[in-house]
Amino acid sequence: MSSPEPSPSNDLSKRPNEDPQQVTPSAGNLLDSVFRKDGPMPPASIGLRALAFFLDFILISAVASIIIWKIALPQSHPAAFTELTEWTQAVGTWWGDRDTAVDAPLPEPSKSLAEALAIANELQMLCFWLYFALGEAFFAGSSLGKRICRIRSVSTVTLDKPPIMAGIIRGGLKTLTIYFFFPIGMIATLVTLFFNKRRQMGHDMMSRTAVIDEKLVNSSKS
Repeated sequence: MSSPEPSPSNDLSKRPNEDPQQVTPSAGNLLDSVFRKDGPMPPASIGLRALAFFLDFILISAVASIIIWKIALPQSHPAAFTELTEWTQAVGTWWGDRDTAVDAPLPEPSKSLAEALAIANELQMLCFWLYFALGEAFFAGSSLGKRICRIRSVSTVTLDKPPIMAGIIRGGLKTLTIYFFFPIGMIATLVTLFFNKRRQMGHDMMSRTAVIDEKLVNSSKS
């Protein structure tokens, strides 16, 4: 009675002529093949991303200024705007006399004005975070600046719009980079562009997202 023939083995180690990396490509290689210039989801250029951020920055700064100085501070610090004007004039006077005056220390804001400025800074930071987070989480990875430039964020996990938590994290990381770690944080997040093929910045990698150019996506489909 002949012995049964051994069934083919799926063990790659027993196939010397096959490269395991070619048989089972890594997730990183798969993502690199997706997020490339001639791939199905071409990454957005740094120029487009910078322009979109600049447009968003101008918009949210204007909106935040109206909210802070026209709505929030008049309720909590009614005299803040007047004190700010007086303090700005004092600083201008000090700056003009700094070369001729024997002792011209920089004027310091009053305690109430310092508190108002601290509140204004916190409110502005909150406005930035909400704007970026809501855009990423609830508007398909877009913002007004991104829509104008026709770019958007996508999840590197699902290749679709970022999940809500990823959008909140991404918006928070971007805001922290602007307010707490500038310019070191901005430089660090830009440096990562040179170490990955998907043109991901630091906050992209930490939130597992990438920014794609919709114009190139549409042209590749046609």
